[in-house]
Amino acid sequence: MKRWEVREINTDAVEKTVGSTDLSRLTAEVMSARGYNNLDDIKSFFNGTELSDPYLLPDMDKAVATINQAIENGETICIYGDYDCDGVTSTAILYDYLMNMGVETLCYIPERSEGYGLNMHAIDEIRESGATLIVTVDNGITAVKEADYIYELGMKLVITDHHQPAVSLPRAEALVDPYLETCKSDFKDFAGVGVALKLLCALEEGGSDFIVEQYADICAIGTIADIVPLVSENRTIVNMGLKELKYTEREGLVSLIEQSGINRDNMNSSSVAYFLAPRINAAGRFGSAITALDMLVTEGDEAVGNAHKLTTLNDQRKQCEAEIVAEIGKYIAENPDIVHDRVMVLSGKGWHHGVIGIVAARLLERYERPVVILSVDDNGFAVGSARSIQGFNIFKCFDYCKEILVKYGGHECAGGLTVKESDIPKLKEMILSYAKENFPTMPRFTLTADKLLRGKDITEQNITDLRRIEPYGAGNPEPLFALSGAAVLRVVPLKNGEHTKLEVSYDGVHLSCLMFRRRTASAGIQAGDKIDLMGTLSINEYNGRKSFTLTVSDYRLHGIRQDSYFAAYDAYESFRRGEDLPLEILKKGRPSREELVAIYKYAFNLAAPFNVTNLATRLGINCFKLSVAVDAFCDTGLCEPAENGYIELTSPKTRVDIESSKTLQRLDSLIKSKENVQE
Repeated sequence: MKRWEVREINTDAVEKTVGSTDLSRLTAEVMSARGYNNLDDIKSFFNGTELSDPYLLPDMDKAVATINQAIENGETICIYGDYDCDGVTSTAILYDYLMNMGVETLCYIPERSEGYGLNMHAIDEIRESGATLIVTVDNGITAVKEADYIYELGMKLVITDHHQPAVSLPRAEALVDPYLETCKSDFKDFAGVGVALKLLCALEEGGSDFIVEQYADICAIGTIADIVPLVSENRTIVNMGLKELKYTEREGLVSLIEQSGINRDNMNSSSVAYFLAPRINAAGRFGSAITALDMLVTEGDEAVGNAHKLTTLNDQRKQCEAEIVAEIGKYIAENPDIVHDRVMVLSGKGWHHGVIGIVAARLLERYERPVVILSVDDNGFAVGSARSIQGFNIFKCFDYCKEILVKYGGHECAGGLTVKESDIPKLKEMILSYAKENFPTMPRFTLTADKLLRGKDITEQNITDLRRIEPYGAGNPEPLFALSGAAVLRVVPLKNGEHTKLEVSYDGVHLSCLMFRRRTASAGIQAGDKIDLMGTLSINEYNGRKSFTLTVSDYRLHGIRQDSYFAAYDAYESFRRGEDLPLEILKKGRPSREELVAIYKYAFNLAAPFNVTNLATRLGINCFKLSVAVDAFCDTGLCEPAENGYIELTSPKTRVDIESSKTLQRLDSLIKSKENVQE
C-alpha cells in the first residue's frame, strides 16, 4: 500500500491570489500547495512566453565563434549526439539547421552497445570522414580522455550538455552547460535539446522567433521525454512546441502522430510522453537511433517509412518487456520471499539492455520498493538498471558496492551498473546489507495530493481553469486530488472486465471514477462500500451531456489508519526476512484458530480475489496477523497468489490442518524461544 500525503495550502496567500488574478480558487489552492504563494512567482509561472538571452549560458560566445569560423573555412562539422529521445532531437535540430545553411555537416549517434557519450572508436571514424570540428549535444561534459584524443588527432571540440560536470573538465573550444559555475542563467534545468535550441538562437544572432518557429516542435518532444522540470523556460519551450506540433508539416512527425492515434487538436504533453517519445526511444533500444533521426530530418516516403519503422520497433519493445516481466513473475511465484526484501535484485540471461530500465520502473510501481534488474551476457558480465524511490539513494547504494562493480552511475531514483556475473550474489548481499544498515524502515512509495477535495470544489469552471497549469510533466504534474469517504453506487466492468469504472457519490456530487488496468474481478470494491481515492479531474462530454470524471491513481477502503497499517506491515516483513522482533509484536501477529476460520470464511464469501489491505480493513485485523493467516493458507494449499498482489482461494481435495503450516510453526517457535529466554 502506498503512503498518502496531502500538501498544505496557505489560505492567506490564496485569498490574495484570487483577489489579484483571474485564477479560480481551486487553481490558486493548487499553486499554493506547490509553493507559489507570491504573486510575482505566480505571474511569472503563467506569463513566461520568451526565452532568455542564450549568451547567459557559459562559453556561448566561444561556441558561436568556433562554429562560424569552421563554416567560413568550409570545414566539415560533426554533430555528436545520444541514442535517447533527448539526444536524437538535439542532434536533429542542430544538424537540420546547419544543413539548411549549406554547411558540410554529418552526425554521429552511438549505438546503445557503444555506451553513452564520446568514445575513441567513434572519434576515429569521425576523423576518417573528414570532419575537423565535433559539436556534442546532450553529452560530453565528463569526456576528459576523449576530448584530449580529439585534439591529439588535430580536431577541435565544442561541448553542449546539460549534465552535472565532474571536478575535471574536458578540453574544448567551448563548454556550454548550465551547471557550470560560470553560468549566468537563473534557470539551469534544460534538457539537452533545450541547450541545443539556445545554441541555434545564438547562431541566429538572437533570432529566437525564427528558431522557435522552425524547431520548437522537435524541442518540445525531447524536453518532455527527458523528464526535466516543466517550469520556467522549459514550460515556455514546451508550450510553444505543442502549438507547433498541432500544425507541424514534418512528414515523419505527421505520420508518427497518426500511427499513435493522437488527435492533433488535443495534443498535450501526455500525448508526447506516452505515444511519441517511446516510439523515438525505441529506435535506440531495438534498432538504430539514426532511424529516429532520419524520421525527423528527411522528407517524403523516407520520413514516413522511418516513422513506420519506429512503431514496429516500439511494438517489439513492448513485446520484449512483457516477456521479461512474465519471466520475472514466474520466478517471484517460485521465490515469494524476494518481494519482502528491502531492495529487489533480479537477474536473467540475455534480457535486452534497452528495456530493463522500463521493467525496473514497472516492478517499482508494483512492489513499491527499489528494484535492480541485471542482464547477464555471454561474456560473464551483467549490465544492470535500477529504479528507486525518494529517500533511498540508489547511487549511494551502488557507491557502497563499488569494490565489486566494473562501473556504475546514476542519481537518487535511477542508476546503472556493470558487474561480473560471478559477483551477482555478492552484489545482492551488499545491496541488502546497505539497505538494512541505513534503513531499518525503508522509505515509502508516496502519493502526494495537492488538496483534499470537497464537493463544492468539483465544478465545471474549476476543472476547466486547472488546464491553465498545463503543460504537465516533471516538476509540474497534473493536479492530484484526494477524496475521503466516497460512497460507491455501482461497480461497472469495462472492456470485458480489464478496466473498472466506479459510480460514486461524494459530498453531494456524482462522479465517474475510472480505474485503468484494474480488473473488476480483483478490484475488491462493491456497491455500498465507502472508499478513499486519489486521482485527477476532468470533464467528460457524451451526447451533449457533461459529467465529472476522476481518473484514479490509487484507492483504498475508507477508515484505514495508514500509520498503524505500515507499522504492522513493517513488522510482518521483518518476520518474513527472519529479523529479530520483540515478543509482544510476535504474539500480536499470531492469529488464533478462531480468527483463522473467520478470515477464511469471510474471504470465501467474497467469491473473488482479495488483497491483504482491503481484507484487514474490512475485518479490523492488523495486517501482520492477517498476512500471517494468508501465508498459512498458501502453505497448506487453501489459497494461492493471483495477479497484482491479490490472493485467490483454491479448492483443496483433502482436509487441511492449518496448524501444520510452516509459517505458523515458525512463528510459534520464535514466540516459544523468546518466552523461554524471558523465563
